[in-house]
Amino acid sequence: MSKLKNKAVQKKKPMWLRKLLHSLFAFSIIIVLYFLPTPEGLSRSGQIMIGIMFMGAILWITEAIPLAATGLLIIVMQPIMGTMQAQDVFASFGNQAIFFLIGAFIIAGAIEKYGLHRRIALRLLTYFAKKPKMLSFGIMTSCVFLTFIIPEHGVAVLFLPIVTSILIAMKVTPRKSNFGKVTMLSVAYGCSIGSLGTLVGGARNPLTVTILSNMNPPITVSFFEWMVYAMPVVFLTFPVVWMILQFSFPIEIKDTEKAKEEIRYQVNTEGKLGRSEWIVIAIVTITVLLWVFFSSSQYFGLAIVALLGSVLLFFSGAITWKDIEKRVPWGIILLYGGAITLGFGLQKTGAGAWIAHSISNVAGDHMYLVIIGLIVLSILLTAFMSNVAAVSILLPIGLGVATQVPGISSLLAAMLIALSGGLAFMLVISTPGNAIMYSSGYFSTRDLLRAGFFSNIICIIMIFLIAVFYWKGVLGL
Repeated sequence: MSKLKNKAVQKKKPMWLRKLLHSLFAFSIIIVLYFLPTPEGLSRSGQIMIGIMFMGAILWITEAIPLAATGLLIIVMQPIMGTMQAQDVFASFGNQAIFFLIGAFIIAGAIEKYGLHRRIALRLLTYFAKKPKMLSFGIMTSCVFLTFIIPEHGVAVLFLPIVTSILIAMKVTPRKSNFGKVTMLSVAYGCSIGSLGTLVGGARNPLTVTILSNMNPPITVSFFEWMVYAMPVVFLTFPVVWMILQFSFPIEIKDTEKAKEEIRYQVNTEGKLGRSEWIVIAIVTITVLLWVFFSSSQYFGLAIVALLGSVLLFFSGAITWKDIEKRVPWGIILLYGGAITLGFGLQKTGAGAWIAHSISNVAGDHMYLVIIGLIVLSILLTAFMSNVAAVSILLPIGLGVATQVPGISSLLAAMLIALSGGLAFMLVISTPGNAIMYSSGYFSTRDLLRAGFFSNIICIIMIFLIAVFYWKGVLGL
């Protein structure tokens, strides 16, 4: 028994050591930058802020401490290191986008409590279960549409048991069956792509809107305007990514009769909608309509509408605080708050503008080169850390680049970074959706890397074309 314990300790020790080394390395960057001479054009506080940015990036990439804890550390370090006043840091944390996110999570929690998203998913799948290829396309389509109203990780959690039960009914062998790989990856990639479409799908979307609204002069993006910018990316990207999956893993299964039976069985177990379900449907519908048509109103706004919908759900008795307490990912809110304060600090200290100026000196006035650079940087960085963290680091820099390079507006730079930052296809750690579906055991990390690499290459090309011909050419961004 003692030998087993010793072996367990030996296995755990390297992990503790790695975390310690990563943490020491992260803090050493701040110390080094603190004592280095300040470069020309950069303020003292800006130099230290860059150190805090690198510290946060390293801790987010290595996960030496939980992601949410890194968010809190970024908040704490700014007043301690003298880059920002405490009241300014906390004021940025209390931004309306935080309350929008809380309200959106509460509404999503109500949908999850009554399984409304499951009902929608199963109904959609009944129309696509005729052939194996159509079934995988239907699964990806369902994920894309559901992430318009529910955060991407929630959709991935919903689909894991549904898809697993279908694959078990079809007697699909994990890791050996291409159909199993395509099906699970359709969920992971569908959640990522669909999360671009609305401000609800991914936390990086309201983060982008928040940072734009903090600019001088402020740039306001409504719920509907975001959809106008982002939906073409969603609807052009997801069919192409689905085709890449088909080419990467040719489906060997010909018959879906067992899948149809399983889907029909799950639909029949749902039963009829009750009074509470109809109340939730009504409140969610009203909330979404208010977001679309009144989110830019001085009386409403995104956060007010989200909180109003949440309060109505409590008043109606459809949900209780205990229901929400266990369904809202509070860690994401803390991570998000830290990301906002980081972006705010990079802007206010001029660190973001200084980095942007350094980049523009290298890139010159080549607009197309800068557009491709922002897309590639966003996709690469979000592959190794939370996309909220990646966007919070890149946005202040990208907005600074927009002021240096002719032909690139702040809004264009923001959309390039925010949407590219959601397309993390290659690694398990890149998104919660990838990690959740990988846990099923139906595909390997090599499978993910293979399909993700080609998907990312195609997405870089597609976003570049959309940026040039749609955002700039049609919308005039």
